Amino acid sequence: MRIAVVGAGAMGRWAVKELGLSPDVDEVVVGDFNEARAREVAESHGGGKAAARFVDARDQQSVQDAITGCDALVNATQHFWNITVMHAAAAAHVHYTDMGGLFHVTKQQVELHEEFRRAGVTAVIAMGGAPGVTNILAKYGAERLDVVEEAHALCGNVDDTDWSGYEGWVVPYSLETLCDEFSVVAPEFIDGHWVMDITGGEGCEDLDFGEPAGMLEAHYTIHSEPFTFWHTWKDQGLRSATFKLSLPAEFTGQMRFLDTIGMTRTDEVEVKGVHVRPRDVLLKVVSEIQRPDDVVLDDVDYLLGVVRGLKDGRRVEWRVRATVPAHKEYGAGGGDVDTGIPPAIVARMLACGDIAGPGVFVPEQVVPCEAFFAEFARWGARVDAQMRELLAAPD
Repeated sequence: MRIAVVGAGAMGRWAVKELGLSPDVDEVVVGDFNEARAREVAESHGGGKAAARFVDARDQQSVQDAITGCDALVNATQHFWNITVMHAAAAAHVHYTDMGGLFHVTKQQVELHEEFRRAGVTAVIAMGGAPGVTNILAKYGAERLDVVEEAHALCGNVDDTDWSGYEGWVVPYSLETLCDEFSVVAPEFIDGHWVMDITGGEGCEDLDFGEPAGMLEAHYTIHSEPFTFWHTWKDQGLRSATFKLSLPAEFTGQMRFLDTIGMTRTDEVEVKGVHVRPRDVLLKVVSEIQRPDDVVLDDVDYLLGVVRGLKDGRRVEWRVRATVPAHKEYGAGGGDVDTGIPPAIVARMLACGDIAGPGVFVPEQVVPCEAFFAEFARWGARVDAQMRELLAAPD
C-alpha cells in the first residue's frame, strides 16, 4: 500500500516512523511546505521506503497532486488547513485521517460527509491521542452500555525526564494549540446544554488517573471530544460530555503566565511602528530555541475515556485507560507516541478496508477497539478497563 503524510513536523515524523516500520506499507509520501524538512523526515524515519514532496497545505491542488495514487492520507498539519486537505483527499479519492480540529474545525469537518460519500472514500477525523485514542477508549465502555448518559475524556502527563542539563524550553506538542488551550472558550456539554462561558485553564480539580499517576490537577480546555461524543451519542441519552487536561505543574504555570501577560493573543499590537501579533512573536522565538539532542525522554501520558449510563437497568461507569510511556529506543516522548502513531495505524486500517465507509466519521463511530489497541501496544501502550456499579446515591 502507498500512504501519504502531509506535514513533517514533530507529530508527522512519528506517523512516518510507524508507516516505515509497517511491513504492509510499500511506499510513504512525505509532504511539507519545507521540502528540506520533508526530506530529512523521509530519510530518517521512513524505513528506506519514503520519498519527500513539496506540499502547500493551503492549496488544495498542491495537496491533491502529491497524494494522487495513494491509498490513504495522514494529515499532520495544523488544524487550520484540515478542510482544504480534506477537499483534496476527496477529490483524489484517497482515504483520510488527521489529528484533530480543536472543536470548531471538527464541527466543520463532519459537514463534509456527503462529499466523501460521493467520492467513495472514508475520513476518520480527530484521530491523534486526545482526541483520538480517548475517543476509542470511551467507545469501548459505551459499547457495553444500553444508554450512554455521560462521556468524559481526560489527558494527563507525568514527566520524569532529567532536564537539569538543558537551559531551553520544550513544549509537549504544538505551541499554537497550547496557546488556544489556555486562552479561548472551552465548549463543554453539561446537563444537556452547551456551556460557552468556560475559558481554557478554568475548572481545576484533582482527578484520579489511576496508579501510578494517582491524583492530578486537571482543568477544562478547548478540545474536540465534547463535540465528537455529542455527535456520536446524542440520540442515546447523552447529557454530559467534557474534556479535561493535566500537564506537569511547572509547564502549566508557564503557560498561564504567558497568557496573563498577553503572549497568547492573536490581535495585532503596534511595536515601533510595526503591527505584530503577540502569539506570532512567541511562536517565532520559541521555534529558534535549540532543542536538546542528548536528553533521554522519560514521560508517560495517561489517556482516559470515562462513560456512565445504564446496562440492564443498572447504573454503571466504565473507566478505560491507555498508559503510554516514552519510547526510549526511538527517542519519542509519550505525547509523540500517542499523537503521531494512532493516525498512521488508522490510515493502514483504511487502506486495508478494515474500517467501513464511505463518509466522514469520528473515531468512536468506526475504529475497531481491540484491533486498534493491539496495534498501539507495539509501541508500549497499555490499555486497561474497569467497570463500577453505582448501587445507591442521594437524590
